[in-house]
Amino acid sequence: MTLKINNAVIHKLTREDSEPSVIHPAPASLDANDASLFTLVNDVHKVYGDRAGKSYGKFDPALTPVSSEPHLLKLKDEADADFLAITLDLMKILKSKVDSQNFATGGHVLIFDYNANDKRWFVVAIVNSAAGTMVDENFQVVDAPYLDTNGLRFAGRVNFTDWQAGTERYISFLRGKSSDVSLYFQNFIGCTTVAQDLNDTKNLVAAVKQFASDQQLADEAKEALLAEVDRFAREKAEDKQPLSLDELANKVWSNEPEALKNAFNESDPPISDGFIPRKRGLEGLVRFKAKTKKWKLEFEREAVQDGTILFNPEEGTVTIQNLPDEILASLREEFVQNAATDDDPAH
Repeated sequence: MTLKINNAVIHKLTREDSEPSVIHPAPASLDANDASLFTLVNDVHKVYGDRAGKSYGKFDPALTPVSSEPHLLKLKDEADADFLAITLDLMKILKSKVDSQNFATGGHVLIFDYNANDKRWFVVAIVNSAAGTMVDENFQVVDAPYLDTNGLRFAGRVNFTDWQAGTERYISFLRGKSSDVSLYFQNFIGCTTVAQDLNDTKNLVAAVKQFASDQQLADEAKEALLAEVDRFAREKAEDKQPLSLDELANKVWSNEPEALKNAFNESDPPISDGFIPRKRGLEGLVRFKAKTKKWKLEFEREAVQDGTILFNPEEGTVTIQNLPDEILASLREEFVQNAATDDDPAH
């Protein structure tokens, strides 16, 4: 992956107890070509991408006057936009949201604009320092605090490229363990999560099927996995409870849950963590099977959804449409030509 930093800065926001927070502004933007900065940005990009607990959405017009949207619009569209000035305006908005939340705290606020995977992104992340040690030039162990990117809790990312293209979901943010606490960060970005439970359900089904294919699972193992996902998701749907992608991966792929979590993270379209599954979207997960002494019927349930297979309960019939050419040719050879031969008096 090629990652190119366009602009970056680190401000600081401090807060003592429930007192109003204080902004400590950076005097200038950082050198976009600095190797240490590249390492930091790359780490945040990777940690953020690997997190399953993300929600997706778009800017909420109701929040536009008091959110980051107008400032990011300027950064996106104006070639000579003053990045440092824009980030200072963003810090004022972030401060107001932090001050409105009793349990919100501050930290180092890393803000950067970059290109990766042929797209332009904007990220705001609150990164805290952690205690550490190192060996100095005198071979002594000394304290060496560092920015803890692995402990990232509050971060949001805007896909400028998708925003420009007018897609529905170009913003994402970390949900956090407490939605009440992370809500202030969502409001700072100005994002509505766009309720798309049915679409998220369908995207989950597609991601699990792709995962099963990538793992090259045998039919029996694949069906077992899909059935477990179906069972888990239907329980959530029945209880109208949000589905945690982490919990699902740990439940149905316990031998290597990180592999399935990565599949969810890389899903395109993305899957919002915490959506409430819809039963209608789960129908493509498991196969329908039936047999008698003379025939066997087996098909993916999504074949009914897309109209390939039609079931008429009144007439008691199942109709298969759009048969592939090779199957049609086999059927004609087997039944049409043989019937013509049987009817020929010469034979």
